[in-house]
Amino acid sequence: MDQKFFLHQIKKTGGTYNKGIVIADSYAAALQGYHAYLGAYAYGHEQNTDFVSCMITDTDGIVLINETWKAPEEPEEPEA
Repeated sequence: MDQKFFLHQIKKTGGTYNKGIVIADSYAAALQGYHAYLGAYAYGHEQNTDFVSCMITDTDGIVLINETWKAPEEPEEPEA
């Protein structure tokens, strides 16, 4: 059986969650997509995105790498 890798992608922008799974033929291809997704949407790179989660699994269901990024919460203004 050919080994496949699954790139799970989730992001929340403006209160709406978007998700998807990309099927890759190699771990290298999945890893490239993993870093591209995090680089494009996480760490404050996309305005109004406050949650990004990405992971790679294989056909055995093993999680090979994962990362979740959350925007820092803004402190509440003190009452006068």
